[in-house]
Amino acid sequence: MTSLNTSRSRAPNRSQFIDTSIKYETRPGDISKDTSFYVSQDGRRGISSGLNLGVKRRKVRPSDLADVYGDWMPLGGQENGTPMEDNEEDNAETGGKRKRYESLDKTMRAWRPLMQRFLGEVLRREGLGDALHQRTCICCESVYTPSTRQFRCRECGVFDQCLECLLSHHMLNPLHRVQEWKGGCWAPTTLADLGSIYQVSHGGHPCRRPAPAVRTMVVIDTNYIHTVRFRYCGCDNWDNAQNLEQLLRNDWYPATTVDPATCATFAALELFRLLNVIGNVNGHNFVRTLEQLTDACDVKGVPVSDRYKVFGLMSRQFTFLTRMKHAGRAHDPAGLQATKNGECAVMCWTCPHDKINIPDGWREVSTEFKYLYMLLLAMDANFCLKNRLRPNAHEDLPLGSGWGCLVEELPYRDHLKNYVAEKDVSTCIAFAALLQKDTRLTTGLRCSGVGGVVCARHELVRPQGVGDLQKGERYANMDYILLSAVLGLTAMYLAISYDIACQWRINFATRMCAMPKHLQLDMETMKVFYGLPVWHAAAHERKCQVQNSLTYIDGVGWMDGEGIERTWSVLNPLGWATREMGSGTRADAMEDKMDHHNFGKNINQGTTLPRKLKLAIEERDRQVAAFQEVDRTLKSELKEVWQKKINAWKLDPTQPNPYELEEGKGGGLSEAAIRLSLTKEEVQEAATGGGKLHGSSVTSFIVAGLQLEEAQRRIKAEVKGRTWVTADQSERVAEMRVAFFAKLSHFRKLQAVYMSAAVRELEEEDSRDPDMPPPKAEDLKLFMPSGLRTTDREDGCRKGLPAMEAKLREGQCRDALIQVRSRLHAKHHLISYRESQVAGQRSATRAHTLIERIGERIEAGAVKYRRAREALIALWGSTACTHIRELRAIDIQLDEERESDSRARKKLGSIRSSKHRRQGPGLSSKEKSFSWIWTEGGGPGADEQELHDSVRVEWSKAKAQKERWEEEVELLREEMRRVLRFLRWRAIWWEMRRGLRPGVAPDVASGLQAYAARQAVIHREIGCRFKRMWDESAVTAVRVAACEDEVAFAESMSAFVEAAEGL
Repeated sequence: MTSLNTSRSRAPNRSQFIDTSIKYETRPGDISKDTSFYVSQDGRRGISSGLNLGVKRRKVRPSDLADVYGDWMPLGGQENGTPMEDNEEDNAETGGKRKRYESLDKTMRAWRPLMQRFLGEVLRREGLGDALHQRTCICCESVYTPSTRQFRCRECGVFDQCLECLLSHHMLNPLHRVQEWKGGCWAPTTLADLGSIYQVSHGGHPCRRPAPAVRTMVVIDTNYIHTVRFRYCGCDNWDNAQNLEQLLRNDWYPATTVDPATCATFAALELFRLLNVIGNVNGHNFVRTLEQLTDACDVKGVPVSDRYKVFGLMSRQFTFLTRMKHAGRAHDPAGLQATKNGECAVMCWTCPHDKINIPDGWREVSTEFKYLYMLLLAMDANFCLKNRLRPNAHEDLPLGSGWGCLVEELPYRDHLKNYVAEKDVSTCIAFAALLQKDTRLTTGLRCSGVGGVVCARHELVRPQGVGDLQKGERYANMDYILLSAVLGLTAMYLAISYDIACQWRINFATRMCAMPKHLQLDMETMKVFYGLPVWHAAAHERKCQVQNSLTYIDGVGWMDGEGIERTWSVLNPLGWATREMGSGTRADAMEDKMDHHNFGKNINQGTTLPRKLKLAIEERDRQVAAFQEVDRTLKSELKEVWQKKINAWKLDPTQPNPYELEEGKGGGLSEAAIRLSLTKEEVQEAATGGGKLHGSSVTSFIVAGLQLEEAQRRIKAEVKGRTWVTADQSERVAEMRVAFFAKLSHFRKLQAVYMSAAVRELEEEDSRDPDMPPPKAEDLKLFMPSGLRTTDREDGCRKGLPAMEAKLREGQCRDALIQVRSRLHAKHHLISYRESQVAGQRSATRAHTLIERIGERIEAGAVKYRRAREALIALWGSTACTHIRELRAIDIQLDEERESDSRARKKLGSIRSSKHRRQGPGLSSKEKSFSWIWTEGGGPGADEQELHDSVRVEWSKAKAQKERWEEEVELLREEMRRVLRFLRWRAIWWEMRRGLRPGVAPDVASGLQAYAARQAVIHREIGCRFKRMWDESAVTAVRVAACEDEVAFAESMSAFVEAAEGL
């Protein structure tokens, strides 16, 4: 992983991956050994010595490897492309007012005057129409007589036929809907009622020996539930097809394997599968819709109407077989039972797969390029996909357990038996996911949710990357799911984004040793990095955020780590249906949903990758320019020292973090520290005779006043906004007021000693109108030094008393800001947790109440800061308090990123999907900077070293952001190459499977070969289409995509316009 530089010592690399200073590398195999022999001075001993000389080896770039796409540069002409023209409407933030299309409004306005004409034509089809004037059969042209029966087929067209022609033309179309003109209107009827008997098998040719029995079958089609009379084939020499095979070859899927009476057409099952995975339509609603289409008024009664249960069985089996077909399992001569775990999951075309879509020799590339082959994953728990315990539940294993995206069930259960009493503890106070593990409502649930692992950059669910959670988010579950998801991984670097990575990572290696041997990673050959997702990181403590920020992990590019949240947003609607399902049915439904999700993500790479690359190039140029502005003003020697700090921290995270100020620097002393310092000074002064302690120190007197102020604020907060109070609340407020007055009496005694001016003010207060009610405790004036007039403060206060209050007030400001920031983190987390995990009115009410309490504490901290600032202005004057900034309501917000990065990261997230989903906290186009509360530090007397450290931190952050965007551009280009390599490999893979099953029936072999050939052609065509798009300019590529997806085009245009801002 590291290189040996024997020629001379070099400056530390800028990262573990990228080092622009290294031009040649040596490895142990590249070292020659020269041996020399000589005799010792006494002539008695022969001595040999060896000299290892490092042989210089040329730097190996990815383009130097044997790769057909090695020199190909996707969208190469966009490096110096002109930004697209700005457009205010396209620059609107995601989630704002949706764009209106004037063309649609004009179309609706033009239609309104024509409503009556349209309505008349709709009603015209209810009558004879053209047949009213042409009384002949459209087929045989026979003239209708008063006794002729007229028919119309809704599938064939709106023309009339006689009975003979109708039956003749529908010998091969038994599932058409027909109507008969009877009683002056069209009445629905069936071909079975008209005497039609359908013959299955023979591919439409006549059967010489049809079975004598005429059977009745209920067939569920895409638009009707039909009753069909039919015969099986009875020929002895017709391929020995049994009844089940005859139905299946007719594209009718039987509900049972023994004498089926209900079938569903393949077309109906395929339609329902797409409606289910795209529109979340369940089987009950689908069948009910067909029943309404068949006989909405139930005049004749829908044939065997309650068929949704057997339809559920058929669809479950059919979707399973469809996944097996897509995975190529039908071509394996060993059969379905030889399927390996995870083999049927849809693979990500873009992630690196050894021997598939990364070139041979990728391990030999120079260190600075190895990040291109890192696997980036995101993991998380989801508590919306619950499953209830059912009293009548029976053993219901999934079809092909472990073959797709879900872990194999039985080994997973056996593993969890060893962790029944596991205790997980989180020390990151602001993040409570693990702390709530044992308090989650799991009564009556078979599983409380699922844990999952997806590829962080492309959001595809990993093979064996999802598993059930029994009681919250436990390490035992998440460890097993992750290790199953990376089973067989050969990557050298692995990066994991997890919202509790700060705690989960601590003992991961130790816990992994207790896992089954085949799941354990080789930590000696693989380097694992851990990071917090950008949005969730804001809910963690500040130190935790910086320590685990994705921005400071080399090689990950500019990913937000929140891809799994977008995946959950796709899967969560399925939870309403799977909550009541049996365990096996639920697993199969989730497998089908994830299978289609992965497939859609792959297909969309053709449009998302070039759009992301265009944005990344523009943002990279912006970040490089921003870094150069900072970098060119600094001395080279200083930058070398700072770079060493960065390298040292990356090699050993226990070293000082270069991306944050060291503790105690830049932030000043806290109120508690100042209080301790003043007390020490006072004691020393009293010991030397310079002062006298009147039963209580001067510092204690000021602190007592501050505490009384705090008590007043608490009372005001308790009664604020209440139009009425309960008896308990009234009693609590009374107790708080009594306690306040008890402390006030002691404070007044000390105030008479230290503040003679306050005594005069109190006397004036006592001389007020006796008829006026006395002030309440929360409204009483304390007359601290800051509350006096300047002349009274100078003449009527003990020497040094105002200065002591000022120091404590300054500490109050710092402490209040810290409290506001930490509580903002907690509120941010609770809101995101409520929206993503809380379900049910009771839980939502509890979460809402907790969020309100946190909001009240934030307001209390803000009030404390403002009061302390007002006191400082009174003591020092506004000119001397410019460093104590005004705290406005707009300043109390959580913005952890730079504006350009926040906007760009959000746009990258939105590009991944055509739907408008929450992408995390964002800023409006008018808000270009952080809230100052997150960067506030220092104060009067901040020394040069603190300023030096602040510049170092800003330089380090700017450098990291520049490097991540540089990596993002290179990663996107490599990902585009990987997609083309994968499609090329998959096409060859399908071609090789054409002849893998010798000995099967010729007709089955023909189907196997044709399907493999079709898949090979499809993958080659997709690859050619992608490359053709990516060879063009970014704008042209997006316009091509716009022909297929207008919404995606609108989003990409908006992303390009926003990315061009500020250039």
